[in-house]
Amino acid sequence: MKRHLYFLLCILTIFISCEWDSASVNEEYVEVVYMTPVYETASSIADQIVIEEPKEQSSLGKIISYQDYVFVNEPMEGIHVVDNSSPSNPQSLSFISVPGNLDMAIIEDHLYVDMFSSLAVFDISDVSNPVFVEDYTVDDVFDYDRFWNFPVEIWEDPSSYVQYKEYPDDTKGIVVDWVSEVVLEKRENYYRTFYDDFAVSEASPVSLKDSETRETSNAGSMTRFLPIDDYLYTINFNKIVLFQVGSDFRPNPWIKKDTSTQAETLFQLNDLLFVGSVNGMLVYDVSDASSPNYINRIEHFRSCDPVVADLEYAYVTLRGGTNCFTDINELQIIDIQNPLDLSVVSRKDLFNPHGLGIYENHLIVCDATAGIKVIDVSVPSTPQIVNSYPIQFAYDVIIDYPNALIVGETALYQYDISNLPDMELISQTPIL
Repeated sequence: MKRHLYFLLCILTIFISCEWDSASVNEEYVEVVYMTPVYETASSIADQIVIEEPKEQSSLGKIISYQDYVFVNEPMEGIHVVDNSSPSNPQSLSFISVPGNLDMAIIEDHLYVDMFSSLAVFDISDVSNPVFVEDYTVDDVFDYDRFWNFPVEIWEDPSSYVQYKEYPDDTKGIVVDWVSEVVLEKRENYYRTFYDDFAVSEASPVSLKDSETRETSNAGSMTRFLPIDDYLYTINFNKIVLFQVGSDFRPNPWIKKDTSTQAETLFQLNDLLFVGSVNGMLVYDVSDASSPNYINRIEHFRSCDPVVADLEYAYVTLRGGTNCFTDINELQIIDIQNPLDLSVVSRKDLFNPHGLGIYENHLIVCDATAGIKVIDVSVPSTPQIVNSYPIQFAYDVIIDYPNALIVGETALYQYDISNLPDMELISQTPIL
């Protein structure tokens, strides 16, 4: 009997052993990519700021003008400086290399730019030789996309198994890069990690209040930086952040105002400030620039939305796309005659509108690959597209009557708009 039991036990042991061997042979292993952020300090990033020879623009960015010069942002890289004293023949002067740069504004020969989470300042009294004023830098004031240069090939590879070896930690510095380590591990317990295509907010047109003592830049309709009196208004995700700019032009952090939404754009009209957000337009009283006072808001579906305004109406372009949360592309005209009672008076379908500007009864809308649209808004309830101009990709516009400057994909276009709705091309210049 004992012999039989022993025999059965041996068979069972062999069977279990075979099952274990089979299970181990059939286990699936995968290559898991462990990602670790690379950090730098704000001071080490500032050390990388250099003035370079003109170079070719490779991606679309914000645009401002100041005196006879145009400044065009190269997202996350820096700023192209263009001499526009002869609009028919603009000349590229230099490229200001500023890592992490997306926005800019000028107050009396001082260029204010974001540099990842910092605000940096350049003295441009000699535009041909900008000087970085390092001790004016204000650290840790802006959120930025920690995944701005996360390897695209990992995002696009559906077979990738991605894990953080370390999640970004702001106390360790600014994320400037990522390193990867591939480890062969069992498939179980791993899953593909997706990251949002989180671009730092785009923004809206700036029409600056006249100042008796300070000359300021004019901005395109995608800006988050706006000088108002002795203050620089900036947007930081869901906050308006103000800096007091003293007589020495040093930016001093002043106040933050919570917008309770993801703010994107700034536009000033007299004592009113219009803030475009992903789900609506907010209105503030800035008669006292040191203390913006919230008045009202009007909401819409989630979208990207630059704003311009005249004395009676605000004009908002809403567009769909990867970062804009909707497939709707349209112009909305909003009655602002009573800021306490905002209402949409009309809508006009567009292709994929980006920046816009207004002159009297005409809007000039940058409609991406559909080019430039001229819209007659003399009857706000029935806006009409009355002209169009094909360019490769119309992104943003500054109206400096009688001219309009339009930034496109790798080129700066200038038009004479003195005979609207007709526009005459003055120059088309590659940004180098």
